[in-house]
Amino acid sequence: MAEAEVFPFHYANEGDVRVDVGKLHDLGVRALVAAGVPDEHARMTADVLLMSDLRGIESHGFARFVDFYVDRAHDNLLNVHPNVQIVAEAPATATIDGDGGLGFVPATIGMKLAIEKARDAGVGMVSVRNSTHYGPCSPYALMALDAGMIGIAMTTGGNNVAPPGAAQRVHGLNAMSFVAPCRDPQPAFCLDMATSVVAAGKIEIARRRGKPIPEGWAIDLDGSPITDPERFYEVLGAILPLGGDVLHGVWKGFGLTLMVDVLAGVLAGGKGSSELPRRAANHFCAAIRIDAFTDHETFYDQMESMMLSLRTAPRLPGAGPLTFPGEPEAAKEANYRRLGIPYHPSVLAGLRDMCGRLGIEYGLE
Repeated sequence: MAEAEVFPFHYANEGDVRVDVGKLHDLGVRALVAAGVPDEHARMTADVLLMSDLRGIESHGFARFVDFYVDRAHDNLLNVHPNVQIVAEAPATATIDGDGGLGFVPATIGMKLAIEKARDAGVGMVSVRNSTHYGPCSPYALMALDAGMIGIAMTTGGNNVAPPGAAQRVHGLNAMSFVAPCRDPQPAFCLDMATSVVAAGKIEIARRRGKPIPEGWAIDLDGSPITDPERFYEVLGAILPLGGDVLHGVWKGFGLTLMVDVLAGVLAGGKGSSELPRRAANHFCAAIRIDAFTDHETFYDQMESMMLSLRTAPRLPGAGPLTFPGEPEAAKEANYRRLGIPYHPSVLAGLRDMCGRLGIEYGLE
C-alpha cells in the first residue's frame, strides 16, 4: 500500500523544492566549519537538523540554520569551542555543563551518556545546563532505539510563553519527546511535543507562507488573540501554554512546562526558563533499558496489543484510521530519504546567500 494511503497527509506544499539528503548534510557541516565550529560539533548539529526535517518538523530544521546557528557562530554570539564537561555524576545520573556552545553538542553527549549508564544501571538520566537551542527533542530520544531502549528528551525554549492569566511572554517554549521501540517493521512510538499550544517555529512557517495562525495560539499585550503572524512579531506577542485557557486545561500545559524546567534546569543548578537569557537553554536526557523491567518480546507483544485495541475501536464517520505518534513522521522520513526533503524557496535562498557570505559552494542543485 502506498504511503499516502496509509497516512493521509501531504508530503510537500505547492512550490516547495526537494533537496537531496546527503547534499544538505554536507552543506550544513561545511557552513558551520566555515563559521568556526569544530568538525565533530558541526556533524552533531547537522545530524539533528537533518533528522528534524526528515521527520517533517520543518519549524526546527534547516529553516532556522542560518539565523539561529551559523550567523551566531560566525558573529561570536555563542561559544564555538565549548569545554563541555561532566560536573556531577552518580552511577545512573550526571550533570553536564554545555559552556554556552551549540546545544546539539552537550545534548548529544548527554543522551549517549544516559544510554551508557542505562546499560549498567537499568536507567540513565542526564541534565544539561548552560547550553543553547538544540532543535527538536525527538532526534535525541530516538538515539535510544539503536540500543533497544526507551528514550526521553526535554529542553527549555525561548521565553515566549505567557503563564495562565499573564499579559506578556515570561517562560520558555519548553518541549519533550518520549520514544518507545516497537517490533519491526512497525515504526517506534515517538511523541514529540511542545508544552505550549504550538512551537514558535509554526508561527514562523505561517509568516513565510503568508497564512494566518489559528485563534488560540497567541495573544497581544492586552490578551486579545493574534491571528496575523506578522503582528505576533511586531508587538512581541505571547504564545499560550498547552490548553490555552482554564476551560481547556491550561494548567496542565503550564504544569508540564514547569516539570521540564525542574528536570532540565533546576535539577542541574541551571535555573528555570523564566530566569534564563533569551538564547540560553537547558536539556534533560534519559534512557530506560527495557530488559531491566521485562523481556523485549513481552514488551513488543504488549505494545502491539495496546495499539491494536485502540486502532480497532469504533471510529466516527469521516475520522479516518487512527495513527500513533511516530507513524506519520516515519512515513515522511522514508519519502524524503527517497525523493529529497521539500523546502520553501525562501529557505533555500537564505542558504544560498549564506554560502556567498561564507565563501563556500552552495551545492544543493
